[in-house]
Amino acid sequence: LPNLVHLFLQKRYRAIYDYAAADEDEVSFADGDLIVDVQQIDEGWMFGRVERTGQQGMLPANYVEAI
Repeated sequence: LPNLVHLFLQKRYRAIYDYAAADEDEVSFADGDLIVDVQQIDEGWMFGRVERTGQQGMLPANYVEAI
């Protein structure tokens, strides 16, 4: 049950710009992509999975917005 609750409560984000990964631990995405399974790393960075591609990695927090 806790896993189900977590699924429904997790925040989803939408990319508001294109981003090309600058390092192997980062993830690329396109404007409009949905980012899921997001964890805040610090003020500037998050970790998440791009729903369209299935790829996951670090991403800049100012390139996405909560939906």
